[in-house]
Amino acid sequence: MRRMFSFDEAVAAVNGTVINRKGAVGGTLFVSGVSTDTRTIEEGNLYIALKGERFDGHDYVQQAISKGACAVIVSSASKVPEGGIGIVVKDTLIALGALAEHYRFKINAKVIAVTGSVGKTTTRDMITAALTPSFKVWSTKMNLNNDIGLPQTILSAPEDTKVLIVEMGMRGRGQISYLTNIAHPDIAVITNVGYSHIGILGSREEIRAAKCEIIDGLTENGILIVNGDDDFLFDYVRNIIPLNNGLVAVSVGDKFKESVMNCPASVRAYNVSEHDGMEFDVDVTLGGYNHAIKGMHIALGGEHNVRNACVALSCAGILDADFEKTKQALSEYAPMDGRGKTYHGKDYTVINDAYNASPESMAAAFKNLDTTNPGSRKIAVLGGMLELGDDSAKLHRLTGEECGKYKFDKIIVTGDDRDAFIKGLKNVRSNADVISCADTQEVSRKIHEIIKPGDTVLFKASHSFGFEALSKEFTGND
Repeated sequence: MRRMFSFDEAVAAVNGTVINRKGAVGGTLFVSGVSTDTRTIEEGNLYIALKGERFDGHDYVQQAISKGACAVIVSSASKVPEGGIGIVVKDTLIALGALAEHYRFKINAKVIAVTGSVGKTTTRDMITAALTPSFKVWSTKMNLNNDIGLPQTILSAPEDTKVLIVEMGMRGRGQISYLTNIAHPDIAVITNVGYSHIGILGSREEIRAAKCEIIDGLTENGILIVNGDDDFLFDYVRNIIPLNNGLVAVSVGDKFKESVMNCPASVRAYNVSEHDGMEFDVDVTLGGYNHAIKGMHIALGGEHNVRNACVALSCAGILDADFEKTKQALSEYAPMDGRGKTYHGKDYTVINDAYNASPESMAAAFKNLDTTNPGSRKIAVLGGMLELGDDSAKLHRLTGEECGKYKFDKIIVTGDDRDAFIKGLKNVRSNADVISCADTQEVSRKIHEIIKPGDTVLFKASHSFGFEALSKEFTGND
């Protein structure tokens, strides 16, 4: 049986009080794993009883013991059942984080943490792909990026993990600070600062401050990688982390900004072109280390994904990975459904970018659609962007104006703020062929009416619009 850590280590890590209703154990008690779900608990696991709005893990403590849990972490001595051993703490969620923090240092892996308004999951996965050929890597699965998911990711890492990659999401101030002080990253990444969650935080300045909380938990000599093309972010962090002390800028384009050129550590992509994805050259400059990579190729479209690849290359350079293996791995990387994955079918080319939506990701998706399959008829199927608060109508109008910069043949739009989007679109391109739909069902009817063989179609919306399922009607993916 796996020996993750001893029971005594767990007690010390969570600063708990032991209640033993089992009697003599006999020898040292070891924990084989940590579980918060009795449906998947395994023998020898330490069960942590979490309490949520609609559930209370304390109701399943006896079941955990019956299934072989070696001990339980609970918030009251009265919750420790007969025949069980419990660790009593004030807050079991905080205990979960404390246990993950202990384990993070016990396995002594290099930790990379990723946050940002958009693109953090794709960036996380590209870093994972880039480093896996050179190291034993463990990373966040799906969207386990909150105060429960992040500790679970750390605690599920094998003991021989060399690089641990975690994603950090947030819905308010203080949340990323909490997460980063569990993970203590050696490398932190901020992809960008946009308008996601502005309805909660109120301004981009507040969003930026919340994302930059990731710096709070950096280890000594930790490194921050940021988007050097985002002046709003880069000019802010360079006053926190000096240019010559732990700051890496990533940039895309043939003309680089002076602030990026002056950064001693940078990864810069140039000679960028679209060809079954993106092709580009890269200069990696990390302190005294310089490396030129010619002929990089990724299967994803869009300049934003070139930038994500540069972040992955930054991590590879910092950790001294094998660049040839990294280059090959990135060329083979394919995104998950809904995150800009492009399907070249017999009848249609479909860009499924319907996992989520924000003004920034919408703009990137428009550019991607414009450059995919030159000469084909282009159809943009768009839903609304959520969690934009009082700025929602304004941001939909501005996104419409961004869409108007491109000569898409057909635009289908739905969502509560579709009229604002259409107004912005018409402000820029008065003759745009746009169809307004009341809901996703009407969108489905309209797209079936107008689509033709050879068309390139973008599906882009916030997740709740269900456009991922809609896109699969045209790709044959179940």
